[in-house]
Amino acid sequence: MNRGKILQVLSNAREIDTRWRSMLSMTEKSRGAILSLPPQYLQGLLAARQKTQENLATLLEKTVDSARRRGCQVFVAETAEEALRYIVELAKRRGVKRVIKSKSMTTEELDLNHALSSAGIEVVETDLGERIVQLAGQRPSHIIAPAVHLSREDVARLVKERRNIAVDPSPEAITRFFRKDLWQSFQEADMGITGANIVVAEDGHVVIVTNEGNGRLVTTMPRILVSVAGIEKIVESWEEAFHVLRVLPASAVGRDATSYITVIGPRAMSRHGQVPEYHLVLVNNGRLRAGSEVWLKEALRCIRCAACLDICPTFRVLGGHIFGDIYTGPMGVLWTAITRDVKAASEIAKYCVSCSLCLSACPVQIDIPLAISRIKDASGNQTTRERMLTMYERYAALGSSFPRLFNWLQGSRITRRLLESILGIDRRRMMHRFKGGNLYKALGERYLEAQEADVVYFPDTYATFMDWGIGLLAVRVLEANGYSVAVPKTAGSGMPSIQYGFHSKARQIAEKNVRMLKSFVEKGSKIVCTEPTAAYCLSEAYPKILGSEDSKKVAEATTELVALLATEGKPAQRPMSHSANSAIFYHHPCHSRLLAKGRPSEELLKRLGYSVSTIDYGCCGIAGTWGMRVGVEGYLISSEIGRRVADLILATGAKEIATESSVCAQQLRQFTGLKVRHTIRYIAEYLGIQDRDSDALNF
Repeated sequence: MNRGKILQVLSNAREIDTRWRSMLSMTEKSRGAILSLPPQYLQGLLAARQKTQENLATLLEKTVDSARRRGCQVFVAETAEEALRYIVELAKRRGVKRVIKSKSMTTEELDLNHALSSAGIEVVETDLGERIVQLAGQRPSHIIAPAVHLSREDVARLVKERRNIAVDPSPEAITRFFRKDLWQSFQEADMGITGANIVVAEDGHVVIVTNEGNGRLVTTMPRILVSVAGIEKIVESWEEAFHVLRVLPASAVGRDATSYITVIGPRAMSRHGQVPEYHLVLVNNGRLRAGSEVWLKEALRCIRCAACLDICPTFRVLGGHIFGDIYTGPMGVLWTAITRDVKAASEIAKYCVSCSLCLSACPVQIDIPLAISRIKDASGNQTTRERMLTMYERYAALGSSFPRLFNWLQGSRITRRLLESILGIDRRRMMHRFKGGNLYKALGERYLEAQEADVVYFPDTYATFMDWGIGLLAVRVLEANGYSVAVPKTAGSGMPSIQYGFHSKARQIAEKNVRMLKSFVEKGSKIVCTEPTAAYCLSEAYPKILGSEDSKKVAEATTELVALLATEGKPAQRPMSHSANSAIFYHHPCHSRLLAKGRPSEELLKRLGYSVSTIDYGCCGIAGTWGMRVGVEGYLISSEIGRRVADLILATGAKEIATESSVCAQQLRQFTGLKVRHTIRYIAEYLGIQDRDSDALNF
């Protein structure tokens, strides 16, 4: 992607603000709607989509047979070119002059509009967002809200420029204009083309869900109707279709149901008094191949709800015209790999920061971040600087051995310029200080050589080398709660290797840590982490990278320290009095969302007597070493996110911030100016444990 285009987007604060507000709102609505659904709805949907994923070829055959028995003219297109040829030749044979469209994402994949226009056929999009971007000469930037990057004022100006009609920049006035503007196209169209939300294998029906009513007109008014569907939209039965219909509106737009559900099949009569034609074009275009790829096949579950786009921090800033090909955002990386190739996918994969919020939001549990990591690995496009950032633990270990030197290097403008040119760490990024020494030396042999314990503490890089006071505090708090503790020497979690797609190295790290921890787990130990990303690697990433029984056992035994204490720790036995500075904002680390049920840290802080506020804005934007990197694919995007998050936090009036992530602490401290503390410090204060060893300048 051209650096200039990205800088242009980053300079347009108004567009970023429009997108940011819209997606915060959509995420909030969809999260609330999903939480209100009975669990069996999500379970049923997941089972249905897994069946499609594993039986796609068989379901395709069944769909073709069922649809043909009902009188459909069915064409299975192996490639995009085959689909285009079929539709364009059909339009030419039937003398089609104008085509109207609805639910058009798969046709965007095919670039159908261009093919039809090149054949002299007028194409009119009738979905409101699609029509707006068509007038603007753009492609959709979002699969649910194609024009989300445009404000109301932008749309009003566009109408004035293209139609020479003044429209009030209100949703009502804009909708009225387009409704009137499209009516003639509905009346004069020869062919209607729809996409599909669902294709039902047992009888060949196609289902589309809409909120504007245009889908009904596209499917009933023209004399020829064509439905174009990716074969992954197939479900076996109507029972499975209902699972999609229950969850899709909640996850996509935060509603119980859409305004219109249209079931499409052969029609008895059209408004022209003729027996109309109905064609069903089922598109493969890489989908069957994806089903044989372990790291891609989960994408076949996708219901196109766009929850992953709305919650993605970099997508909120960049939008789909930068972070996207035809399909945009996190899921767009996977679908670009499926419908184009890994090289094309890797060009947009670099905007994924591996925060894993998309996985937490996905109603069908597609591990998008790990699949993107595999795409980065397969492409081989990683940079030398990314390779160096996987050596983050070595840097931290050296810093712990020479703290004065490294703290000086990190504080000097001249040396920060050198670090920027050599390591690629942006000179503007605030860095943690090194305390000196390391956790293993501070603890002594009793903890390192213990062969069994109630709890094994996995400290990860920060608490081992940068500020081992956090690690000591964790051990003391655990012991105060009655746990015996072991702290064997382990490697760092390896997240940078996963993040940048160095899977061979990630596998080596995972194998080493699992080998070290499995003997404790076999004896009944729990594994606890003070760093959320470490807990994520142990419990989510390692089992998928290794696939071994040992890694699965380690995963099942792993939890975050605060989550353990919130459920099993000593209950609050005395009230605590706090000063006015007890107004705390709690920042929920991204990786914690995948691991903990509910909000254990927030609830525990409240039990300790603190006044706690929080906002569900998602990722703070640093994303580990990604937000430390120099350039647009790093600090510049990270800071755009960080400033907006900081504004939200400061508006609460909080005096300090609690969190568990050491890298989130860097971002939050830099952009809010507030003190940021690890949640374990508040717990230690409550228990009367003095913190003599932590560096107050860190967190």
